Amino acid sequence: MAEETAEELVAARRLTGPALLLGVGVATALALAGTWWLARPQVAARARARAAQPAVGALLPLEPFIANLADEDGKRYLTATLQAEFFDARVPHEFEARLPLVRDLLLTLFTSKLFAEVRTPEGKAGLREEIVTRMNRALGRDLVKAVYFTEFIVQ
Repeated sequence: MAEETAEELVAARRLTGPALLLGVGVATALALAGTWWLARPQVAARARARAAQPAVGALLPLEPFIANLADEDGKRYLTATLQAEFFDARVPHEFEARLPLVRDLLLTLFTSKLFAEVRTPEGKAGLREEIVTRMNRALGRDLVKAVYFTEFIVQ
């Protein structure tokens, strides 16, 4: 009886194996087609948004920053001049209206940094990212695309 059961199982597997494989293949094809169909409008919208954005946004030079660094001896300071690049071809009026807030946030950021954190190229890159994040957070939406240091001195 055990032999008959094993033979029946093998025969059943032979019959269901191809059908199961075909079912899995069809389900996979349907899932891929559905994903493509649903993502299609989003891809087109992203392409239109990229085409509408200028390659280089408006640049706004900011007044120089001078700030003491957070080192223990308190003798180190940072002097930085930077320019903010925006996604749009014009400087948003929200940015100009909130410029004192932005300057305050950046001065607070600079005074929280140690000399060792900002003296390396990696430290400057991290600081740039942090500046963009803080500016956009202060503005309530993503307006600032990038920040460029035009002067950066730490002593």
